[in-house]
Amino acid sequence: MSTSRVIDTLAVHRPRADPRRWWVLGVLSVALLTIVLNNSVLNVAMPTLVVKLGLSTTQLQWIVDAYSVVFAGLLLTAGALSDRLGRKRTTLSGLVLFGLGSALASFASGADLLITARCVMAVGAAFVMPGTLSVLVHVFPAEERQRAIAIWGAVSALGVAIGPVLGGLLVRTLGWSWVFLLNVPIVVAAVAVGLVVVPESRDPVGRRIDLPGALLAATAMCGTVFVIISASGPWTGRLTVVVLVVALAGGALVWWERRCPYPLVDLALLRDRRFVGSSLSNMLLVFGLAGVLFVLTQRLQFVLGFDALHAGLGVAPVALAVLVGAALSGRLARTAGSNGAVGIGMTLVAAGVLVIAWSTTYLPTLAGLLLMGVGFGFAMSPAADELMSAVPADRSGIGSAINDTMQELGFALGVAVVGTVLTQVYQAGLGPVPAVARESVGTALRVAGQDNSAALAHTARVDFQHGTEQGLTIGALVVFAGAVVGAVLLRGARPTS
Repeated sequence: MSTSRVIDTLAVHRPRADPRRWWVLGVLSVALLTIVLNNSVLNVAMPTLVVKLGLSTTQLQWIVDAYSVVFAGLLLTAGALSDRLGRKRTTLSGLVLFGLGSALASFASGADLLITARCVMAVGAAFVMPGTLSVLVHVFPAEERQRAIAIWGAVSALGVAIGPVLGGLLVRTLGWSWVFLLNVPIVVAAVAVGLVVVPESRDPVGRRIDLPGALLAATAMCGTVFVIISASGPWTGRLTVVVLVVALAGGALVWWERRCPYPLVDLALLRDRRFVGSSLSNMLLVFGLAGVLFVLTQRLQFVLGFDALHAGLGVAPVALAVLVGAALSGRLARTAGSNGAVGIGMTLVAAGVLVIAWSTTYLPTLAGLLLMGVGFGFAMSPAADELMSAVPADRSGIGSAINDTMQELGFALGVAVVGTVLTQVYQAGLGPVPAVARESVGTALRVAGQDNSAALAHTARVDFQHGTEQGLTIGALVVFAGAVVGAVLLRGARPTS
């Protein structure tokens, strides 16, 4: 048979790419953008929430971490349901629930309702995220998949970029409630178009859902973050009970998954260096970013005197740098391998976090943001690609959920660890001050303004700066440890497309 005949035969039998695939990418990218905007916009609004709703640093942590913990706790279940029930159905249903939670959050008058609304949003987001990546695996052929994932990742970076600016603009002009109301029209548009263009796909095997495994995983992750947040206060009997529950849940999860005929996560994946290396790299990469975003918007406003809009503009360069890094990540991965891209990227992130930690003015902070952003862009796509490649294609929903779970767990732990260190250092340095001033730097500055106490304001700013230095230094060390882990465990891995 001639060469031309062979090529013609292969062309006939090659599966046709979905003609709607670029429209599908657009819808899924908008859905992803909505989820990312939710967190990046909120970061700029946090200082305003401290003042308007009288929140403490611990309450701020819970507003951020309650979302992340619920999200991370449900992602594996959502991914399994996505494979079983249909990825289109679960993604669009999750978007609707996310929009309803956003509307509820906009009416919050205190921490309790706001935390509850954030939990509702997290449930919706947990059903959105697995679909945004797993559907791409099915609608794009292998030769276009890397480009599609790069665009998907760039949209995520865009959300980080425009979120702080948009959040600052909304807080300054319309009020903090619009930080949440903004999600509603985006959700409506995404669902309307998604109903028409997104194809349905599911696991042809129709596996049962491992509900005991999902419950045990959620319990272990929620309890872990609760312990870390609570570590800033005195050790109590309740905290001891939670530690025991976490240990029991973690042990029971491993025991159950080894014996369950339809496990939530195949523990054999833990023997795959690509899976372990990419999972840990994803988690520790986001750990550093989350810690920086949690403290930096507060530092810019409370210590350096930026307003909300200018604080958002001040943070935005990190995401523009992510776009640059993401655009170059494919070339770097082809040259240095996935382990090289992840190792180099995470080392740059660690260096950027360290520069930000010890900066006292904006210019060195900007340099740190640019370092961190480029490094994040270098490492993000290769790590995600290696993780998805380690999971069978028919279980792409659970594979995407694992990727998202590790990122959200990293986000929650980053805020919890950096926030806890910050709180401990801040409170230890204040000395004898009114109790309310110990809750956060925002409340301390408000008390200082009411009492016309320049000394209290100066002390609060200095101690907040010291807390930031210590918290982010620990964050930088954690990210550098992730660079070593990624470089070692992903050694020999090459880009899959």
